[in-house]
Amino acid sequence: MRSGPVVALAVAAGLLVPSTLVAHHSSAAFDTGKRVVLKGAVKQWVYSNPHCFLMIEVKDDKGEVVQWVAETQAPSVIFPAGYRRDTFKAGEVVTVTVEPFKDGRPFGRIIQTILPDGTTLGVASSPPATPTAQ
Repeated sequence: MRSGPVVALAVAAGLLVPSTLVAHHSSAAFDTGKRVVLKGAVKQWVYSNPHCFLMIEVKDDKGEVVQWVAETQAPSVIFPAGYRRDTFKAGEVVTVTVEPFKDGRPFGRIIQTILPDGTTLGVASSPPATPTAQ
């Protein structure tokens, strides 16, 4: 069996992963405590491990459409807060409160979601880790 091409492909894919994803469970990229409320049309809902992603199109202050990516934890973590595989449908307008990236890119961690019918879904992420006393 020739594993060389598979290994090369895996290494190449690893080099393409943004550095923010390398620090997989870190909250360092997020402006924790800051809240941004986004109202926009759902473009896509990716409900899968290890994280779910909601892509929404939001108009900025200039009226231009910006695609935001809102991150959550795995389905097993967000299920109790009401998030399901069929929660979001393309084109529906939702209101999502996120903790945004510190660097200003349109990426955030979902804090709360209000669906078109007014249903409010809770926190879609694990709480931040708290330091333990040593």
